Amino acid sequence: PTSVTTRLASGSFASGTLQYRLDSVDGPIIASVPLSNTGGWQSWTSRVATVSGSVTGVHRVYLTFTGPPGQDLTNINWFQFHRGS
Repeated sequence: PTSVTTRLASGSFASGTLQYRLDSVDGPIIASVPLSNTGGWQSWTSRVATVSGSVTGVHRVYLTFTGPPGQDLTNINWFQFHRGS
């Protein structure tokens, strides 16, 4: 299966979800990553999520977030898609 690795850090006491979407901010969600405190805003960790469905072709990818309004949630350093074998 295809997956996405997200490198992130958080010093927030709030939790939420990072959603990877196709083609628009309200497009289909292809992967979700739970967000929670990692021990600090520079305490980096990598989280891997499986990409749902069979995505082919060229798309724009949008990152959207769920969580409490008005709260800092996470730092994103990078993300990378991996094609399964």
